[in-house]
Amino acid sequence: MPRTGWIFRRRAAAVLGLLGLTAGAGALGTVATGCAGDDGGPCLSDEQFFAEKVWAPILSTKCIGCHNPQGQAASSKLVLAGSSEAGFLDRNLATFKSLASLERDGTSYVLLKPTRRIEHGGGHVIDEGGSEYEALSEMVARTKEPSSCETDVNASLAGVVMSGPEETLRMASLELGGRLPTEAEEQAVQQGGMAALDPILDQLLTEEAFYERLKEIYNDLFLTDRYLNGGEAAIDLLKSEAYDPKWYQSIPQDPALIQKYGARDLEDVTAKLRTWTNRAIGREPLELIAYIVRNDRSFKEVLTADYTVVNPFSARAYGVAAEFENDADPYEFVPAKRDPIPLAGVLSTIVFLTRHPTTSTNRNRHRARVVYEFFLGTDILKTAEQPLDQTKITDFNPTMNNAACTVCHVPLDPLAGAFHTFDDLGRYKADSTWYEDMRPPGFGAESVPFSEFPRAIQWVAKRVADDPRFALAAVTTMYTGLTGKRPLTAPANDDPEYSARFRAYLAQYHAFNAIARDFAESDYNLKTVVKGIIKSPYFRARNVAAASSRGDALPDLGGARFLGPEQLHRKIWAVTGYPWRPRAFEDDGNRYDFLLRRDAYRLLYGGIDSEEVTLRITEPNGVMANIADRMANEMACIAVPRDLNLPAEERLLFPYVETTFEPRDANDFEVVPAVDAIKRNIQHLHKRVLGERLELDDPEIERTYQIFLGTWEEGKAGMAKAEGEEGRLSRSLPGACQVQSDYWTREGLPDDQKLTRDENYTVRAWMSVMTYLLSDFRFLYQ
Repeated sequence: MPRTGWIFRRRAAAVLGLLGLTAGAGALGTVATGCAGDDGGPCLSDEQFFAEKVWAPILSTKCIGCHNPQGQAASSKLVLAGSSEAGFLDRNLATFKSLASLERDGTSYVLLKPTRRIEHGGGHVIDEGGSEYEALSEMVARTKEPSSCETDVNASLAGVVMSGPEETLRMASLELGGRLPTEAEEQAVQQGGMAALDPILDQLLTEEAFYERLKEIYNDLFLTDRYLNGGEAAIDLLKSEAYDPKWYQSIPQDPALIQKYGARDLEDVTAKLRTWTNRAIGREPLELIAYIVRNDRSFKEVLTADYTVVNPFSARAYGVAAEFENDADPYEFVPAKRDPIPLAGVLSTIVFLTRHPTTSTNRNRHRARVVYEFFLGTDILKTAEQPLDQTKITDFNPTMNNAACTVCHVPLDPLAGAFHTFDDLGRYKADSTWYEDMRPPGFGAESVPFSEFPRAIQWVAKRVADDPRFALAAVTTMYTGLTGKRPLTAPANDDPEYSARFRAYLAQYHAFNAIARDFAESDYNLKTVVKGIIKSPYFRARNVAAASSRGDALPDLGGARFLGPEQLHRKIWAVTGYPWRPRAFEDDGNRYDFLLRRDAYRLLYGGIDSEEVTLRITEPNGVMANIADRMANEMACIAVPRDLNLPAEERLLFPYVETTFEPRDANDFEVVPAVDAIKRNIQHLHKRVLGERLELDDPEIERTYQIFLGTWEEGKAGMAKAEGEEGRLSRSLPGACQVQSDYWTREGLPDDQKLTRDENYTVRAWMSVMTYLLSDFRFLYQ
């Protein structure tokens, strides 16, 4: 077959240059100018004014050094949160408002203290009458008479090209449902625009593929899938005598079980029960999240649920009673309790506790740290802004007494105490005590009441879920999962592009806060978050319309995302109608999906195994490029002949052509009807494979046609050569590409239904086109 790799690379480079897909400060240069102010300038909301005029130039530079939870002014009424905490601006604004209401002789303490008109431990900080004083004065006035202006997030995105309704629908369908939009869904958004997207998203969020995607997103945090890497890794975590983890070893040797569980023999029955038990225990936290979201329950139950979920096999291992519609279905999960253990959502699952372990010296601090990170959006280690100088740690018990240590340990250690009833193996110890040389179990300023001490994990989990940061953390987790990008962070004060970057950060901060508020108002239905992100500019941003006139550097904003192995697997199947695997199923009944298996390409293509590899590769390397090339070639070989062998009305890829449609006749004259049909099918393929709606006279259609034509011409010439002549090509399809059996059943086809020969070289020409499109940037990226 003629090589077209150089064309692939040229096209990919052109597309990369076209889409660029980094947008930032240049396109985000102006934030929120929703209406005109009294002076004719921008009308800023109170939140935006506080962030831009008070927090950024004053509080974050001149005040927070002392006015932080561990600073010299920690006991004052102005205690500020750092930018490493989720929702820090809202929290600091609330603190500011509270202090602003305190006055002496009609003047707010916010103005009296920094000018040292009354005693101020920090001395004279700002001058009365200066610009900083005026900003504080206006902010104080705004606390008494709030502005009617609203934060206009979209104004900060001027110049950024957004995907339209149809493109957004395609991206959402592939991202959430692992499928292409239906014709009816496409027609709905064509007629109704973005407003028509809501009911379609509602449907996508009920489909099983969405829950698989949701579990992938949260496993990237929890990394609990490490226990699925073979054997009985999850089963072996059940150490309590109350459990029967390997119950399947003592089942009766009843031949009826072979049919019940779809096994080959009794040995295979045992193997299946072991696998299904291990998977249910290993995925318990993820299945709990899926259960909560599937049933539209409050997402707070991820932490507060006094139940867990089990399938028919993990129920046997735990020894719990549960009712199932089908007790042979490994994918049916129902709620169950594990008395007398006080359950607290994912926090009390054995795999979560052992994946995030503790030691006699760590004392559950690691577990507490990941709770802050996963569910409060706060990296507790970043709250200490300065490097730790160990020579200054001279106190007895520094985690209690040294300011360099307490900055982290004051919030961390009480939450660590909530796990005191769970040992290093995740076993519940009701009579466990807590360390006297650590802060008592609790959260924030509250300590666990003595009566709640055995159930400290439940008491603390409820308060974590009630914290305003919980909602925002869910938004940022789903944003990263759906876009592959981390949320913007507040720039350092000495950043040379501080103003532009802070405005970009502020726009995203307000957008995410709005989604978090909608989330809370929906009784914490996570589907509200997903819909909010999909419809937001941070999912839909595709490109920058024009370069910034100021030449500002641009932070990441939406745009293309390199698809991970799981997502690419689903996209290949959705687009071509077939998965990338050697055959539908193996002789043992298992499936060998190249992009999903740890022993195939999952890790090589940037995926994780949650054990040794825990971070995804998001920029392709040479190995990944070669895997993509192999995929494109092999999927063209699988899908093209099989699709062409179907009746035209059943085809996904080639509804407009037949294998007899050649672009030229025997006299080398163009066959116009055939060429028109070929180009029309190329147009169809561009839409199906790449999501492009192109006119028939588009240059891209012509380029793709030239690939078809060039391949066909070389192929016809090769087949015309004499036997034994160099370059002679066979009239038979390559063996792997021949259609000799039904793909899904592997049963042989009658001779008249087989496709083994390519007399006109059109099948291989179309395979060349499909290889070209499947290796394109726009297919490998989302």
